[in-house]
Amino acid sequence: QLLVYGNTPTDSDLITSFETELHQLAENLVKEFGIIVHTRLMIGNPHDEIARAANVANADLIVVGVAGTHAVRKFFLGATAENVISQAQQPTLVVRHAALTRHASYQQVIAAVDFSPFSSEGLEYACRLAPKADITLAHAFTVEFESKLRFIGATEQDIQHYRRDARYQAQTKIQTLADKLPARLLVTSRLEHGLPEDVLPTLAQEIGADLLVVGKHDTSEIEKLLLGSVTRHLLFEASCDVLVIPERKKDSMSY
Repeated sequence: QLLVYGNTPTDSDLITSFETELHQLAENLVKEFGIIVHTRLMIGNPHDEIARAANVANADLIVVGVAGTHAVRKFFLGATAENVISQAQQPTLVVRHAALTRHASYQQVIAAVDFSPFSSEGLEYACRLAPKADITLAHAFTVEFESKLRFIGATEQDIQHYRRDARYQAQTKIQTLADKLPARLLVTSRLEHGLPEDVLPTLAQEIGADLLVVGKHDTSEIEKLLLGSVTRHLLFEASCDVLVIPERKKDSMSY
């Protein structure tokens, strides 16, 4: 809200202004997409209120926009999205680019897989969100204790042997995941040596991805506050939309 010197709006003025903008946005969505839209104006910390509203509405998905070129604006919107993801129990879609047409849909999707038990669930959710997209299963691998192997004198030939072995094991696992996906989908796989936070943004740009799907594991309270370093890095560095899927608890309902 723009505050002009000598004409500071009251809380009531601000609420009225925001309500007007919110209803106008809802009307535009109904007119453009022919969908049912409900509005709700909340007062408080954005991430707290968004997460609370999603729970109250039993939402399947939270959508947060990160737009604009101004560095400060991008920082605060990014921080809001990060905090929403940290708290939310639902998948969160962070949108960077507006759809060009009414019937636009995701065409190139990268699904980051780490072979954890909920990787398959994340893939299934991504397929429902982007049913017509080409799916690239991406896995970034490293050799366990590679730095220590170098420290104790392992040769470059030894390191390359361990990398080939790690790649082979990853390839077997990623094929198992791919085999579980619907046959109608065009699925490819990419295995790259390196850290996920380095590999995934580069790969997304290389193939022209418009959506990157990543999972968020349950972590300690401190890690929840800070958000996992990999997810946080991707949230700020990826040039495409990012879908973050939390690890589903055993006693929770299906999405």
